[in-house]
Amino acid sequence: MPEPTASPGDDKRLWHAQAGDMLDDNYNMPGIVLCALGVVAMACTLTAAGYGYPGWTRLGAIATALLWSLGVGALMIEHRRQQMIELRYGRQGHAPGGLRPVHYSAARRPERLSRPR
Repeated sequence: MPEPTASPGDDKRLWHAQAGDMLDDNYNMPGIVLCALGVVAMACTLTAAGYGYPGWTRLGAIATALLWSLGVGALMIEHRRQQMIELRYGRQGHAPGGLRPVHYSAARRPERLSRPR
C-alpha cells in the first residue's frame, strides 16, 4: 500500500478523516471566541437587567445577539471550507441524504483514481 506524501498540494496525497480534525484546525477559533464573548455579554445583560438598568440591558441584548450571530456565522463558513477540502481529496463523508455506509481506508479506490480532477 502506498504511503501518503507530506506536501498538502500534492494530488496523490491520501486523505483520511481523523477524530479531532475540526478541533485541530485553528480557523475555528474566531467563531468559538465570538460565541464565548456572546455568553459573557449575556451574563452582563442579565446582571444589568437584575439591577434595573434598562438602557444597559437593551445594549447588552443587542451585543449578545450580534456576537452569537457572528460566531455561528464564522463557524458555518469554516465548516463549509472544511467540507470543500474533504471533497477535494475524494472523501464523500456523511453527506445529508446518503443512504449507503461510507467505509474509510488509507487505500484509494480505483474509481476515484480514474475521476478527472
